[in-house]
Amino acid sequence: MIKIPVIKAVCVSLVLAGIALAPNAQAVPLRAPAAPTSVSCLPTPHPVTTEQTLALFELAARKIGAVRTTGAKRYPFGALHSSPDYAYTGATGWTSGFFAAELWLLYQRTQDPHWLEAARAQTRGLMKLATYTGSHDLGFMVGLPTGLGATLDPGPEQQAAYAEARITAARTLSQRWNPRIRALKSSEYGGKWGLIIDSAMNAPLLIEAGQAIGGPEGDELVYRGTEHMLTLARDFVRPDGSTFHRMAFNPKTGALIGPIPGQGLTGDSTWARGQAWALNGFTRAYELTGNAELLDAALRTAAFWVSKVPPGCIPAWDFNIDNSRAPRDSSAASIAADGLLSLRRVVGDTAADYGAYADVTLGLLTTPWMTTARSVNPGILLQQTLNVPSDPREGSYVWGDYYLLRALSAA
Repeated sequence: MIKIPVIKAVCVSLVLAGIALAPNAQAVPLRAPAAPTSVSCLPTPHPVTTEQTLALFELAARKIGAVRTTGAKRYPFGALHSSPDYAYTGATGWTSGFFAAELWLLYQRTQDPHWLEAARAQTRGLMKLATYTGSHDLGFMVGLPTGLGATLDPGPEQQAAYAEARITAARTLSQRWNPRIRALKSSEYGGKWGLIIDSAMNAPLLIEAGQAIGGPEGDELVYRGTEHMLTLARDFVRPDGSTFHRMAFNPKTGALIGPIPGQGLTGDSTWARGQAWALNGFTRAYELTGNAELLDAALRTAAFWVSKVPPGCIPAWDFNIDNSRAPRDSSAASIAADGLLSLRRVVGDTAADYGAYADVTLGLLTTPWMTTARSVNPGILLQQTLNVPSDPREGSYVWGDYYLLRALSAA
């Protein structure tokens, strides 16, 4: 539930946090309207300002700089709302690559050698996961930090090592391929061969690596990555542009069995973060391939998002919830904003004006009551959820923080 502090306290916090609102914006807190709704919104939506972006990156530098890591052994994961300390995972946790990616974005913005060394250290421990066959999330774990490192690290030797790790990770991920389903296996769910919409963010790694190496092997990687995305577009995206989270298939015939309950309200509902993964992943896949079916999937999933979440709002954790007290998921909004900015980049200005929508979303996500500016929490963006069916408590998590930083870097 969103707590509503008094206006005076919010105005003071804005000054203390150094975050400026747009000139005509009201210094009032995020509020849930009286009637049940699945979004919470600013009364006066406004695009993110230069001052807000500056203050958010200063906050990120302060928070991230205070985090103690131990290289290849501990990777920040997240912290509940009022917790002063991160929970950590080992390198094989699906979120292990996000903190390193945050470090790369801070280096990109500041060119400070301190952030470069920190990013190198965190990424170094993840590169050995390139041959790890126990996860379908190698795009997150290896692809994100090494992709940024290959672009941003000034050292040619480091660049080459990152590029090789990405190609190796793509080869490893490719081993999960099922030619009948035309997809990369996510996991077993309820004893069934399963696929999840989150994989829209990982399969493009095959396309990127295949295009980099070329030849018959490269063509096969591109084929598998593209076909995986087309399978998601065909079987996960409904006619109205909403998405399923999990689906089961028959691995011997390739036949679709149907939805499996996951992190959404039900197996047939639309999990908010899954919708954001979809529009972001389809946009990237189209950018890489130029495939019209993938563009259609990106546009339809984006259209559903903006039809359900007005500018300057964050959604409940599932779109099928109509409850003003339901947990929200700001990480879904940050992932969607990043995806919509990418969509603007690849299709240009359209009547939908997705870029302007994303800018207003960022105007909300950088306000101090959405961030840890006044909190002991070690992360950046509050009101994120992990897996509400298991634990409805909100907090700050590295994936939402990373996509907020990335979206601000592109805005």
